Amino acid sequence: MPRLVGKRRSAIRLGYIGLVDAAPLLVADHYGLFEGKGLDVVLSREVGWATIREKVLFGELEAAHALSTLPFVATLGLGSAAVPCVAGMVISRGGNAVVLSEELRHRGVKNKETLKVDVDNRKAFRKYKFATVYACSPHNFHLREWLASAGIDPDADVELVTLPPAQMCRNLAAGTIDGFCVGEPWASRAIGEKIGWSPVNSEDLSPGHPEKVLMAREDYARDHFEENVALIAAIVEAGAICEDPTQRGRIIELLSDRKRVNCPPEILDKCLSPAFNYGLGRVEHRPGFLRFHHGDSARPTDSDTDWVLDRLGRSCAKAAESARLEKARNVLRPELYDAAMSLPC
Repeated sequence: MPRLVGKRRSAIRLGYIGLVDAAPLLVADHYGLFEGKGLDVVLSREVGWATIREKVLFGELEAAHALSTLPFVATLGLGSAAVPCVAGMVISRGGNAVVLSEELRHRGVKNKETLKVDVDNRKAFRKYKFATVYACSPHNFHLREWLASAGIDPDADVELVTLPPAQMCRNLAAGTIDGFCVGEPWASRAIGEKIGWSPVNSEDLSPGHPEKVLMAREDYARDHFEENVALIAAIVEAGAICEDPTQRGRIIELLSDRKRVNCPPEILDKCLSPAFNYGLGRVEHRPGFLRFHHGDSARPTDSDTDWVLDRLGRSCAKAAESARLEKARNVLRPELYDAAMSLPC
């Protein structure tokens, strides 16, 4: 295929966080899918979501693996400069889990109802502390909704803190937090290492929710339209490979590298399995827990936009800002996905 980047003096910089749901980007790079679309791409592993956001906004990255909320947050200027951003595909759906400490289990916590009892009993001594990776993230939404469904006020009855994904397990083991909600491999790692267990995952709470998207500035997606849709096409193709069980061993080997996800192969195998291990002997068939490619699952929809905006309005936007949320209704761009799917193979 002819190169699409003749006007570009340097490679396309594509950012990601070292999580299992970055697999489509890593596979597209390793399997030569970007090159097959005429693209010169350099992957850049970043340390956290705030870094991803800032580097996209200030042009240090052309596009990135990003929380589904990030292009909305950037467009609206919630806690950052207001820069219009778009996403032409959903990289992954699902993949998050709430994990509680072994200490809570020893205190008799078995589910959200018994957690409520223990939270009430301990109020006079201390608040339990739970971590997520970013205040305006699907993880935060899942944790808050699960706590609220038990009658636990996430803003008054417990303390919510922010930690990078890679620090979740060590803090749980050290007892500095009592639980977390995070993406893979950290839930499966905590459960596999017997430092935590999961009462609930995102498939139980919000089946098929949009988790990660391909974020880009709106002006980049417009001015480099062919390049952007070729990126989408390559990553969608890689997502299909990630769903192929015959490729799992090769993908696990790729992700386990310390420069990529840096996780033991046996844990990655659990992450990519259609079964989810909640811990404490509970293993259930959950093929929809983490999806990269299932039908048109990579195509962003109006219901995806509704899911994000509704939760941003409840958890992240101040009352005075709520009216502005509708200005971000055009962040997800299914027409970009459709253009990518129309490219010749």
